[in-house]
Amino acid sequence: MERPSGEIVPPRERPQVDGLQEGTEHPRLSSQGSSFNSYGSANQLNAPNGTINNSTGPGNQFPGANFHGPVYFGTREHFDPLRDCLRSLAFPEMNRRSLDIDAAAEGTCEWLLRQKEYTSWASCNRGLLWIKGKPGSGKSTLLQYVLNHVMAISNTGEGALILSFFFHGRGTELQKTPLGLFRSLLHQLLRQVPEALTDLIDTFQQRCETVGKPGEKWQWHLRELQRFFKSSFLKVLETRPLWLFVDALDECGEENAVELAEWFKSLLERPPSSGLKQSRICFTCRHYPILYLDRVFEICVEEENRKDISIFVQEKLSSFRIRTSSTIPKLVTKRADGIFLWAWLVVKQVLGLERKGAGLNEMEAVILSVPQELDILYRQLIQSMSPDSLKLIQWICFAMRPLSLDELRWAMLIEADSRHQSLYECQRVGDYPSDNDVLKRRIQTLSRGLAEVTSDGKVVQFIHQSVKDFFVEKGLSALDETINPDFIVEIAHYRLSRICIRYLAMEEIGRPASHDPYYLKSEFPFLFYAITSWVAHVKQSDASSVPQEDLLEYFTGPSNTLTERWVYIYRILDQFSKDRPPEETSLIHVLSRYGVAGALGAILGRADQVGININAKDERSWAPLEWAAEEGHEAIVRMLLDRGACTEAADKEGMTPLLRAAGNGHKAIVQLLLNRGAHIDAADNTGRTPLMWAAACTTRMGQEFKAQDTLLASNALQTYQLQLLLLERQNRKKLMMAHQEQGAKDKTYLWAAEKEHEAVVRLLLYRGAHIEAADKMGWTPLSYAAENGHEAIVWLLLDRGAHIEAEDKIGWTPLSHAAGNGHEAVVRLLLDRGACIEAKPLLEAAMWGHEAVVRLLLEWGAHIEATEKIGWTPLSHAARNGHEAVVRMLLDRGACTEAADKEGKTPLLKAAERGHEAVVRLLQNYIAQPSSTPLP
Repeated sequence: MERPSGEIVPPRERPQVDGLQEGTEHPRLSSQGSSFNSYGSANQLNAPNGTINNSTGPGNQFPGANFHGPVYFGTREHFDPLRDCLRSLAFPEMNRRSLDIDAAAEGTCEWLLRQKEYTSWASCNRGLLWIKGKPGSGKSTLLQYVLNHVMAISNTGEGALILSFFFHGRGTELQKTPLGLFRSLLHQLLRQVPEALTDLIDTFQQRCETVGKPGEKWQWHLRELQRFFKSSFLKVLETRPLWLFVDALDECGEENAVELAEWFKSLLERPPSSGLKQSRICFTCRHYPILYLDRVFEICVEEENRKDISIFVQEKLSSFRIRTSSTIPKLVTKRADGIFLWAWLVVKQVLGLERKGAGLNEMEAVILSVPQELDILYRQLIQSMSPDSLKLIQWICFAMRPLSLDELRWAMLIEADSRHQSLYECQRVGDYPSDNDVLKRRIQTLSRGLAEVTSDGKVVQFIHQSVKDFFVEKGLSALDETINPDFIVEIAHYRLSRICIRYLAMEEIGRPASHDPYYLKSEFPFLFYAITSWVAHVKQSDASSVPQEDLLEYFTGPSNTLTERWVYIYRILDQFSKDRPPEETSLIHVLSRYGVAGALGAILGRADQVGININAKDERSWAPLEWAAEEGHEAIVRMLLDRGACTEAADKEGMTPLLRAAGNGHKAIVQLLLNRGAHIDAADNTGRTPLMWAAACTTRMGQEFKAQDTLLASNALQTYQLQLLLLERQNRKKLMMAHQEQGAKDKTYLWAAEKEHEAVVRLLLYRGAHIEAADKMGWTPLSYAAENGHEAIVWLLLDRGAHIEAEDKIGWTPLSHAAGNGHEAVVRLLLDRGACIEAKPLLEAAMWGHEAVVRLLLEWGAHIEATEKIGWTPLSHAARNGHEAVVRMLLDRGACTEAADKEGKTPLLKAAERGHEAVVRLLQNYIAQPSSTPLP
């Protein structure tokens, strides 16, 4: 007979498996047979050891070639940009909330379709409708009804596009944030009208090429998704009407709700003569937060839904044995005062009384005694709750994500102060059966009907967002009056963190029958949550100085055994997570990395007694101080330094804490480290100094390519390897351009980031950093600042005497770096300061299609027929890469259309090889007009 998921057999029935290496396979990147897949035009380059560049179509890959497809290792699935972009936007719970909403009772919600505000909105050319109401008034059911109606009716207009999203404050992070909203909306758009989102697909493909797999190497960001949605929204309206429905705006947080409401309104603002199709947006939201929106249609639900509640109550009491002569339905409807949730909770009480044989007088008395305010009703329901009820409420309120039934069973079975050492013992003495139906009833009982299992049976949640609001604000302190109300949240997180740690320490977890991840997740349902969430719970409890002295005891004293177990299991169950801890991680590493100051202080206070090595290094050779400097935890850095942490400890890349802090713009930490004696010009393995890292101002994005630069700087590379790495370096430029484009549209973020790094640069210069230090590629701080377009830092370095013509090992000057990355302001600044206009800047700007920089360089006298060693001109580069605007500009300025490289290929041939039809036509037209007069 098959055991239920998570049921534990006695420990003696399990094989002893203490060696944590057997029986587990880890994916590895093979040094043989890997492939770089290109979907552009290129010749195949066969390299030793099986590394190849697969391309389609004619043409030459070198020079100036780019990869046009992502690099995938160890997968047989063909890269499909549309399909894979859809997958990167999707998330498992994307449609779950809409499926959990109860369907409207027969005959309800129909009033809305006749309501004046609704009909005016539904018939206007563009409009915003706000359906407002108190918690529990039925807004979500109403929106679902309207959505279904609009999808069903025939007069929405031919080809009308209908989008929707239901926020869920009790759900996962993406279910209750604007990021989840726009990922879902763009997923719907991309699935239905992919032609409106070509820029999104291009960005996705570019990042796959240059960074790697989405979700592992990079993530979508809110602001960029908003821009993609806005541009596609307008494209769709050129040919099709669009309806957008968003439920429970208030459940994404007050600030987000206000911002989104304004954003929706701005989305609809356009000239009446724009010629676009109809666009209508409808959202639901409570009365609070207060939204100041003019020219918006508004409907207040509780003023309109009395008849709906009457129908709902009559239906729920349809089996009532004395219904025909009863005044109960009318009484419930009247006292509900527009709140469906109140009516439903009271109906359940009435049905319970009927099952017990109560009479009408008793029922009426109970109904009249029920408070009409939901908060007061909830307080009445939770009177005399048990300690288990408190524990259940804490889990539902403060779990990092909603827990499944199987997870919650073990979360309830384990106690933070449990004396039991095995899961079997906990299960034997606990009262949480393996039968899910029985467990559901137990949850109903413990929560007094305020918690439920979702309709798909996947997770446990409160029946309504107002329930969670009540418990967080008032209810938890009412359940346990011994707890200081000011620390309710922190104490709950403390308890949950210890339960996670206690579960991880159980005997069976250390002796699994198999180390296969599927087996572990099936046999130990709570394990994945425990390993990925205990630190987050500790950090939350630590925020308000909840004592953490016991943490070392939970981790079995000075021994690192439990930490090693956590690291090993984490690396099996979540192999590609950016949070996956390196091997040889200690508890000190963990607390330093995540900034858990109280717990770290408590443990460091006993460091001498228990023999903790404050400078211990993990598998990446990072010491705790390096983690704290990287993450910007000033208090942790100070604490570690006070305990004697080494400021010069370097990792495998040669990075020190000072380099980490400088590279991430953490000025206070840079100053603190310098004050404690950190070497100001200490360089990493590529020769980069703290000043270079600060001047680059790329933070962690730039570090993605650090390993490539290390190889480029080495002397051990063969020719083909150098070529491949140079191509990857070109791809880095594409990534930087994408980020710069994103940053340019989000000027506040860009300005703040640059200001942080400028302050660090100024500090390092003041403290005597070498301004002309060069790394192994010959790049100086000015090279890095110019490459990344940081005008203020370039200005500062030039004012301090930086050499404006400093060349790196491939002959690039700061002007070349700025021009090749399209930084017009920096190019202008360097030209104003006397930078020499040689061939490389114009060639690079033309290659990458930087129209404004090309124009600027030509105005300053750059030679339009400048060539490289292999004979490529600016026109050759622009034509080959399909930059029509740059090609047109160069032709208007008199660029030679017949200039051939050393292989005899003209710009026309290069454009034709790459399939750039518009550029081919443009060049053919110019060739056919030999009398064209160039612009001055």
